[in-house]
Amino acid sequence: MNVWRGMVFFTLWLAMPLAAAPAHQLCRLDALESCLEGLSPQWRGILNQLWPGTPKESVRNALAGQGGVTLLTESDALILLDPQSLKRPHLVLLDKQLIERPPLRTFRSTYYHEIGHVATRSSPWLTRLARPNWPQHWPEEVLADLYLFWTQLREGADVEELWSQVHLRNLGLIQARPDWTHWTTPILAPLLCQPEALKSWSRRPLEQFLDAALSTQSAPPLAQYRLLGERQFALTKPGIAQPYLASAHRARWAAMLQSTLDWLGLDSEAYLARHHLPHQSAICPILL
Repeated sequence: MNVWRGMVFFTLWLAMPLAAAPAHQLCRLDALESCLEGLSPQWRGILNQLWPGTPKESVRNALAGQGGVTLLTESDALILLDPQSLKRPHLVLLDKQLIERPPLRTFRSTYYHEIGHVATRSSPWLTRLARPNWPQHWPEEVLADLYLFWTQLREGADVEELWSQVHLRNLGLIQARPDWTHWTTPILAPLLCQPEALKSWSRRPLEQFLDAALSTQSAPPLAQYRLLGERQFALTKPGIAQPYLASAHRARWAAMLQSTLDWLGLDSEAYLARHHLPHQSAICPILL
């Protein structure tokens, strides 16, 4: 059984994507009594095994302040949800400046991401995307975000709307404990620089969409990006104030962050200069 933690939200009614969503059970923290009444004995046992206590305690401990947790068995899926968590604004401490921004997560986008874990559970890309010395569940998060893109585009969303997920993933790095498991930006950002191709691919069945989206990309130098991120977002200044990765990696790293810095309302050119990183007048030529 696998467990993923992510920010998710589900309303009492939500239209399914154009392709039927895979089967799953739902349990909302704001409707816990009714949820537990209908929860199968199998899931009650699993929850108690992983988080001992009463059923209510198990669900709350499983969520542990997160928006949601997805649990998968061989044949079933359970999504635990805490809708209140999505109402929190984003608080970002960057270069001693505290920035507050409204939440990027919507009930629709976060629900589709979570369903994506279920829909892609058997995809061969889970193995192909795996990287040594990298968080184990990173491939699952990549595929879940691509499922989100697939459903949004099939419902007529503009590609510009999809950049919110890139900002969300980048914000996950700008914190005391960077979230590398969910940092899908190296895969998502180049795709968003190919809007017409992305729209065309989204008309295909899911696995064909994944093949088209992922087969065109080279393996990102994730370990090198992590070194850079640990220096840039550390709470203490690095000992040596000089560029610390090859220029090709620094340029691409900066390009992946630049749109999010702009969304935060920062002077991205000045910020990147302080960190010895190049600013681009257009980021897509660097990302493609």
